Amino acid sequence: MNIDEAVVKKNTAPLWRLAFRAGFLGAGIFSVLAMLRWLIWVEDPARWTAEISPQWWHAHEMIFGFAMPVVAGFLLSAVAVWTGIAGTRGLRLKILFSAWLVARITLWLAPSAAMLAWAAEMLFIGLLMFELGTRVWARRQWRNMLFLPVLLGLATLNTISYTTADDLLLSTRLHYSAVWLVTIMIVIVGGRVTPLFTANRLGLKKWALPNWLEYSAIACVALVAALLAIWPLAQINTPLQLLCLAGFCIHLYRMAHWQGWKTRSVALLWSMHLSYLCIPLALLGIGIVGNDPTAIKNIMHLLAIGSIGGMILAMMSRVSLGHTGRPIELARGVATAFALIFIAALSRALLPIIDPTLTHWSWRISALLWVIAFAIFVFRYYPVLTKARVDGKPG
Repeated sequence: MNIDEAVVKKNTAPLWRLAFRAGFLGAGIFSVLAMLRWLIWVEDPARWTAEISPQWWHAHEMIFGFAMPVVAGFLLSAVAVWTGIAGTRGLRLKILFSAWLVARITLWLAPSAAMLAWAAEMLFIGLLMFELGTRVWARRQWRNMLFLPVLLGLATLNTISYTTADDLLLSTRLHYSAVWLVTIMIVIVGGRVTPLFTANRLGLKKWALPNWLEYSAIACVALVAALLAIWPLAQINTPLQLLCLAGFCIHLYRMAHWQGWKTRSVALLWSMHLSYLCIPLALLGIGIVGNDPTAIKNIMHLLAIGSIGGMILAMMSRVSLGHTGRPIELARGVATAFALIFIAALSRALLPIIDPTLTHWSWRISALLWVIAFAIFVFRYYPVLTKARVDGKPG
């Protein structure tokens, strides 16, 4: 440890030494509170008195309130490893996540001041892009520049969603597109670490897939995101369905080389494989249901809950251990949390399709399972994220 690192360790609380700590803990706590609020509304719609639509708030907050601090926490911690440049910490990290928190409080307690929430979110995304981009540029790591246009796309969709909040059909499409943009992050990062972690843990050969396949996996998801943003759901036709079916084949073929069927005894691995599997399954679902907006809405939750929620839970659980110097072994109950997320995804996506009269029950079941799963994470990982590394190293 050099002198600068020793000073940082002494003067900075553990929570603000690397971005993953505040990002993961904030996202975990907020996801429990936000889903409880949604569940209360499902049970008693009269309790919702805010000026904004509960559907808009729920979709928006699950993307920008829950997923984005995890994205920030992971990317700003990972880029320090990728580039060898010290990560964002201290005051700059507090400013970043304060902007995120201001947006959450505003939309919850003072939704009439939604433009303040928008400004705070744009500041949050802008600071994230700056902190990430300057480090990647300094090392000329061009492949990691891919994250910047995705973040820019999310900022653009966020802005438009605020201005179209009164048009629920349009804002729904924009939120669907944002979900697919977050999925691109999983395609990139999950596509790197899932086979790597699997091969290292199980002693397997890591297959190097051709670049055209890797970029095709990203491109098909990006195209789906773009088309859903501009194409009315009721007019989805053959080209988009064929794109989704092609994407299903590409991602399934990609996954086959990762040998996920060998991970059933390691929860930190099978959780990542199952999370990624929800991407081709969602593509297949949209490819099949075609221009049925209600069915598409249900299938999108397979992606939002199973892929994004599942991968976030798995990655937070593993990264939090590795980056705090702890053994990569799960605490009791966390594997159960992984399983609950996938049950929630299947319940929310499939029950309304099997029997529309089960729609409200699917909302209740999935929301309750989500709350339990992330409450387990917060309970188990609060001391991990708020205490110093056990090996005495900075970070």
